Amino acid sequence: MPGSQLARSELGLRLEAARKQAGKTQADVAEAKLFGLTKLREIERGIQGDPGDVFNLCRFYELDRAETDEMIGLADMARSEAFWEDSKHAVPGWLDLYLACERRCSRLAYWHPELVPGVFQTSAYAEAVMDTDGPTAPAALATRLRLRNERQTSMLDRTDRTVEVILGVGTFELEIGSAKVMAEQRRFLHSVNERPGIDIRVIPRRSKAHAGLAARFSLMEFRDGERPSVVYLEALTGARYLEGRRHVTAYHEAFARLRELSVPIEEFK
Repeated sequence: MPGSQLARSELGLRLEAARKQAGKTQADVAEAKLFGLTKLREIERGIQGDPGDVFNLCRFYELDRAETDEMIGLADMARSEAFWEDSKHAVPGWLDLYLACERRCSRLAYWHPELVPGVFQTSAYAEAVMDTDGPTAPAALATRLRLRNERQTSMLDRTDRTVEVILGVGTFELEIGSAKVMAEQRRFLHSVNERPGIDIRVIPRRSKAHAGLAARFSLMEFRDGERPSVVYLEALTGARYLEGRRHVTAYHEAFARLRELSVPIEEFK
């Protein structure tokens, strides 16, 4: 089907979980005459997901307004293969789908010219980065730091995934927080790089112009075959997801060229 297979797949998984949480079977949905079993199975498998059907399922499962809005938002995203997710909450709204993808992907490739990826940030570094958004309420800050810790634990505990990180020299030239914070962050990256399946590299100071100058991005790939590879582009007020073959191929090639220019973090001086 046209549109975002990624968003439809995530929507299907969430609706299936909501049905089970409500204590409903697929037969219960059919008996309620919402629609037939075939259509429900296609929704839960990520084959289709009309916003009107999603709303009816949310009402049948007695989801609250916020949960229903999230489901319908995913259904709206699923209409386009390149869609924008707005920031709405203390933990940015655009992270919602990204975090689900991050948990399920089998390969994560990350490029940023100036920033350590959130999942590999120390607490002090993360707090300094969050300060760039302006004053943050203590409760919101605690929520964001807890989320970062949970992501980091999940990432480091898994051995069935490949993580490739390429950083620009600006990552180590900027003093985020303090010199002490930066030294601690660099030591942590070196220790993480020793783990199986994790490869952290840096573009040297004396490097020619490269494809990464155009954008910072993440690439995620999945084993199950039902989710397409996706490019994630983060901006100030939201993020864009690209899953068309043309987009994904272009970013794969850009990442490959960045890798050719980069050196292992332990060789970067």
